[in-house]
Amino acid sequence: MQVVHNQLSYFNTILGGSISSFEGDRILQYDNENGTGRIQTVSLNSGISYSEYDLDLVEDLNFDLKLDENRSLYFIYCLEGNFNFTKGTETSKVEALQTVVVGGSNEIINIKLRQGTKSNLSVIRVTQDGEHSMKNNDGSELYNQLFASFLNEDDSAHIGTFNLKIKEQLLQIRAITQKGLVRKLLIEGIVNFTLALEILHCKQDIESDGQVSTLLTKKELLRIEEAVNAIKRKPEDSYTVTDLSKEYGLSPTKLQEGFKVMEGTTVTNFIRNERLILAEELIQTSDMNISEIVYSIGFTSRSYFSKIFRNRYKCTPKTYLMNIRKVSLSA
Repeated sequence: MQVVHNQLSYFNTILGGSISSFEGDRILQYDNENGTGRIQTVSLNSGISYSEYDLDLVEDLNFDLKLDENRSLYFIYCLEGNFNFTKGTETSKVEALQTVVVGGSNEIINIKLRQGTKSNLSVIRVTQDGEHSMKNNDGSELYNQLFASFLNEDDSAHIGTFNLKIKEQLLQIRAITQKGLVRKLLIEGIVNFTLALEILHCKQDIESDGQVSTLLTKKELLRIEEAVNAIKRKPEDSYTVTDLSKEYGLSPTKLQEGFKVMEGTTVTNFIRNERLILAEELIQTSDMNISEIVYSIGFTSRSYFSKIFRNRYKCTPKTYLMNIRKVSLSA
């Protein structure tokens, strides 16, 4: 973790601002002639560190990420903007929704961010440092797969195709409001799941020979993300595939493909699942009866709602409600 903390001190030297500490993390914030931005480094266990870069630059910025004597992997995901990276004689451009994975030891990776473009990156560093590595805990299998998947003989970089699922996970880290140990455990869980997604995505890229395994362009994937977020915000609204297709400028086929890529299900199933999540929340927090809840979340049939609720929660809505109220009375 000392490596990423030193990195933050370096940014403080060239960008200005101030460094503060929160829950064991270090945060650099600046708002001056160099632009505005925030960099946060998160202390994790098991040879893993996590950093967030949210920068709006007045001038181009070049910085180095170091691969020290221990074998390391950097997973650099671009949430917004783009950047160039150079390792040895290899230089490539990474776009939004892509990850570049770079590994090795005793080398330097150079990252170039462009002026006038908002740069939003998440960086996960995995280090094989013996005593503190995942080899000595329950994450050993993930650790071994990471190095087997991404650290090849020539240590060349791997640039993944567009992936919104990884962005979705990384944004969850930024939305965490818990503090202390709970916060740290939540971050570690999401980081580990993100690394597992990177392994799966790498295998898919290899099988498709690096071609995008979807009909969608990056712009179309971002429209799908907008549709998903709109449904999550108000699942009770009336949605049809036809209406969503028109609103987000996508054919029904591309809309369905996008939901399968991002959420692993169809549009209709996604809407239904989000309504069930809202129904459970209302049962727990409101004074409404089951019929009122059914109609408030966009369903028209109580029997249909009871059926799909029972399939998901293994009991009827009425039984669920009674159990919740019993707990409340005994508390």
